[in-house]
Amino acid sequence: MANYFVISRAKPKSGYAATGLKHLKTLADFTKENGAVHCDVGVLQTGANAGSLIAAMFVEKMATIENIFDHFPNQEFYKEMFSTGNMEITGRGIGRIHHRESGSSDKPKYMVLTKFSSKTEMLDEAKQVMGIFMENGALSCGYATFGAGDYAGDRVMGVRYPSLDAIQNAYEAARASEVYASALSDVELHFRNVIRLG
Repeated sequence: MANYFVISRAKPKSGYAATGLKHLKTLADFTKENGAVHCDVGVLQTGANAGSLIAAMFVEKMATIENIFDHFPNQEFYKEMFSTGNMEITGRGIGRIHHRESGSSDKPKYMVLTKFSSKTEMLDEAKQVMGIFMENGALSCGYATFGAGDYAGDRVMGVRYPSLDAIQNAYEAARASEVYASALSDVELHFRNVIRLG
């Protein structure tokens, strides 16, 4: 079971995004071979960093993060991305996962990543909101708090979907929900971005 996550953002040089994504898929396989529970990779479709590549690794223990990152510099796929100027890491955060749900084994095509700040953990509210998404097309979801990085202390919710249509359906249901409206009124929303998973 994943208790922690690391999410990294990298900017590819012009014309390198497809190759970079291919190498990130190799990176994802490497992390799972070395103890990660799961690793998502993809391309940011929205926001100020649209076009950047994303890798989100999920682990049971922090020691696994250390072990994997200790081995990255010696891997050819990693050198090809980051020792050549092909890609530049522009952000990374580590966080603790509070809750996760999985309702389908179907392969997701998108992830909606929402970051916000709140005075309290708001776990009950997050579970209710994720329940709305899960009942209206989401495949799986998770809720966490960043513990390290530029966003330390901020909350993050990641929800995987099979299509953009499913995202639309989920948010139409959310907008009609008093639970969602109440939760949204208690937070400061920083961003909600769509990632096309690779």
